[in-house]
Amino acid sequence: MKHEPETPRPDTAVLEALQVYRAAEAAMRRRTGAAMGIGENDLLALRLILDNTSAGRPTFAKDLSAYLGVSSASTTLLIDRLVRGGFVERRPSTVDKRSVELVPTLAAQGDTGPLLAAAQEQLAAATAELSPDEAETVTRFLTKMRQTVDRITAERAARPKRT
Repeated sequence: MKHEPETPRPDTAVLEALQVYRAAEAAMRRRTGAAMGIGENDLLALRLILDNTSAGRPTFAKDLSAYLGVSSASTTLLIDRLVRGGFVERRPSTVDKRSVELVPTLAAQGDTGPLLAAAQEQLAAATAELSPDEAETVTRFLTKMRQTVDRITAERAARPKRT
């Protein structure tokens, strides 16, 4: 009797596909950062600053700390690297005169913007192939996954620290 390989359960196949996608996306970020001469967290921070600037929102150091889940000391070092690299400037805040906003330089917008925009365009083209029902299903799934990850993170943060 010939034994057929088991077909993976749909939920397992979805999680495996998600893990493979996440690994590919992380590799793309590493390659992009390497091409720009910056690390992955620096690239994520720069992306947030560029996105916020495009949306007309200011970006503060605390925003980067929260987004990346790193300490204020690590955030300061990251910002220093982005400033030294010519990607970001510190400017007095237009919202709170005691604060400093992080603003992308024209070079960052000119060099980085098109690089990241080209990747975004290709990703958008891939999603444009989805039917409205497929897009709704994927969006609902990814939202549920984000909520689950956020909940796991909150639960871990709420646990007492071991000493």
